[in-house]
Amino acid sequence: MAAIIKSVFGIFWAASAGFIGFLVYIIVQTENSPQLLWAWLVMCGFAFIAATWLAYNIIFGHHHKPALKHHDLHLQ
Repeated sequence: MAAIIKSVFGIFWAASAGFIGFLVYIIVQTENSPQLLWAWLVMCGFAFIAATWLAYNIIFGHHHKPALKHHDLHLQ
């Protein structure tokens, strides 16, 4: 089940990255105002970072286990 969830989020990341890249291409081709162009590019950058962060946490989240507390060390 975990492999299915990871692959779904990997596909989600690839689709969102492709869509954001396509959006950047369209914006660079059509936008005339430099201020609006930079605003769109920053928005696309934030969207890409958010999608990447979400996919990273889902796919690699099991590797980041918290350290044991001191009193738990004595129970092992």
